[in-house]
Amino acid sequence: MELGINTLGGVSADRRTGATPTEHERLASIVAQGVLAERLGFEAFSVGEHHGDRHFVTSAPPVILAAIAAQTERVRLMTGVTLLPLLDPVRVAEDYATLDVISGGRVEIVAGKGNFASASRLLIGQDDPDRGALLREHLDLLLEILRTGHIPAWPATSSPAPSRPAPSRPALSDAHVTPRPVQPQLPVWLGATRNVDSVELAASKGLPVLVAGFRAGTYADFADHYREAFAAAGHDPRQARVASLSTVVVDHDEARVRREYRAYWEQTVNAAAQRNQGLRQDNRAQRLLDQGFDDLTGPAGQILVGTPEYVAERLIGMHQDLRHDLHFLQIDNGLGPAGTEEIMHLIAEEVAPLVRKETALSAA
Repeated sequence: MELGINTLGGVSADRRTGATPTEHERLASIVAQGVLAERLGFEAFSVGEHHGDRHFVTSAPPVILAAIAAQTERVRLMTGVTLLPLLDPVRVAEDYATLDVISGGRVEIVAGKGNFASASRLLIGQDDPDRGALLREHLDLLLEILRTGHIPAWPATSSPAPSRPAPSRPALSDAHVTPRPVQPQLPVWLGATRNVDSVELAASKGLPVLVAGFRAGTYADFADHYREAFAAAGHDPRQARVASLSTVVVDHDEARVRREYRAYWEQTVNAAAQRNQGLRQDNRAQRLLDQGFDDLTGPAGQILVGTPEYVAERLIGMHQDLRHDLHFLQIDNGLGPAGTEEIMHLIAEEVAPLVRKETALSAA
């Protein structure tokens, strides 16, 4: 199993020092993370996408990834996730094909629906569009552009739900989209959280899938269902690929880091839940509060808090359940550049060797 680093680009006070970074400092730290990820041997680095929310700085992932590409040679540059229902597929293809050329063929798009009203309100003027329908329409066009670069004809796209219409992108006629990616087929993954529809869509198209925020049982079922649907759709089962993602909080002093992270988590999630009250959207922050910190960070929880040995054991257990190919570690929640770099070194030196050894043995 390969390991990658993911950032959502959140801006918050450092849980150790209390200092809040400027946007310049936060973006510079994300670029530095990507460069360090390659130096420490991580296989991939991914950047989330947010719009219309002052608590995040990652509204332009291809720009951030281009800065990382200019300073790296091997690490794969990925998104987590590209908000494809809210974006013009032509522009997405242009941006990431350009990045693929600049990086020498290292780009992979992870497309997903997202669930933040601030993004859809800003980009298409709605709080609650039919993201599923828009994802399917935009995905078809994006895949065709990446496959051929030439669209002889394509109808205007819009959400078919009468109660929730979405702005239509114009029809295409004899459209040439440039540049062409370096890779013969630029990889497009689909991200899924709690909705099996995205898993089934990925399987039907023969695309890899990322199941984000591992929960014991549920996501193992998602992965098994994906592989079954992938084969049933007529695709070679050997080509099915699964990735996952976990928030990781690791330190040799487990009691201290647990206290420290709990205080940060409660403050951040409570604030996010209050901001989202009354909005027509999936209030993930409120769901996290309802689940509770102890459950989320427990032996079967989504957040891995503990020593390097504990984190490695959990990641190995997840691989046994999911049999996945790639796992992203989200580590910079509430940490400044120095703290993030420290944790990346700790994972690379004490967690990754154990995980890679055990997962390689299980795959042999």
